[in-house]
Amino acid sequence: MKLSVIYDKDNEIIIAKPVGNITKENVKATAMKALELSKKCDCDYLLFDVRKCPVAQSDVEGFFLMKNMEETTGLTLKHRVAIVYDPALYPKERAQFIENVVVNRINPVYKMFMSIEDALLWLKNLKSVGAQRGKE
Repeated sequence: MKLSVIYDKDNEIIIAKPVGNITKENVKATAMKALELSKKCDCDYLLFDVRKCPVAQSDVEGFFLMKNMEETTGLTLKHRVAIVYDPALYPKERAQFIENVVVNRINPVYKMFMSIEDALLWLKNLKSVGAQRGKE
């Protein structure tokens, strides 16, 4: 698996772009690298761009991987996570299933998107809401 992880200073988010199959091992490796940079940059807003990653595991494996993200990936309740996927490689029904698994448990704020622009807008809105709450 190839992996690029950067801190986007303009948007103040961590962006991870893996290229390779979506497997338990690759998800964990990607999350670990993103969290390393997250700590270094003091940034809890993460965008995972998996548009070049086909699914290579069963729905059951995906369920067990994502049902407790802190345990399996290290992502915690303080993190805000956007996933951008390509429905040609990662079926929309699968994306909706995984999003439901994550949000219906005690996990980080998490949402799946088919466009980078929508994901960035969502993360920016979360940041502005968080900033407003910090002022109160």
